[in-house]
Amino acid sequence: MPTDDDQALHEFVCERYRDLRRSAFLMGGDWVLADEVTRAALASLVAESGRGGVDNPQAYVCAEVMSAFHHRRARREHVFVATPEASGEDPVQTILVLDALHELSPQCRAVIVLRHWEGFEVDEIADILDLSDERVEAYAAAGAAALSRLLAQSPEAAEGTAAPAGAEAAEAAEAVPA
Repeated sequence: MPTDDDQALHEFVCERYRDLRRSAFLMGGDWVLADEVTRAALASLVAESGRGGVDNPQAYVCAEVMSAFHHRRARREHVFVATPEASGEDPVQTILVLDALHELSPQCRAVIVLRHWEGFEVDEIADILDLSDERVEAYAAAGAAALSRLLAQSPEAAEGTAAPAGAEAAEAAEAVPA
């Protein structure tokens, strides 16, 4: 018979799967890879929970996902396609934000994803990525500046239809389906 802990873990996995998969996609730019990494992170959480528990399951699975991309070789090309689930959002804007996000270094991208999509605070991100608070803040500032610069350089910026920069870029990418 399942225990309360088993039920809570099951609910966590069911509730967080889609958002975690979206974060994995933002890190890797590939839905198949995002699905594999998300499943592996959640399987690791289940195994670790069976060995005595995890204090913060959300931080644990995010650390697993970020670690998977930290050790993975970067692909040279990312092709982003706006999906029907992104209706109501500007698909060009969504694609521009995703493309700019993947121009960032893996650490900057991890900090931006954890901060703006997962909603972690600086100290939590520092724990997840094993960095100092100062390094997290530096990566966040560098990432936001780079996103602003990259989005401003897009062809749409020259036409006046560019995606928003900075923190608004994170909101624009919310159109990425989970």
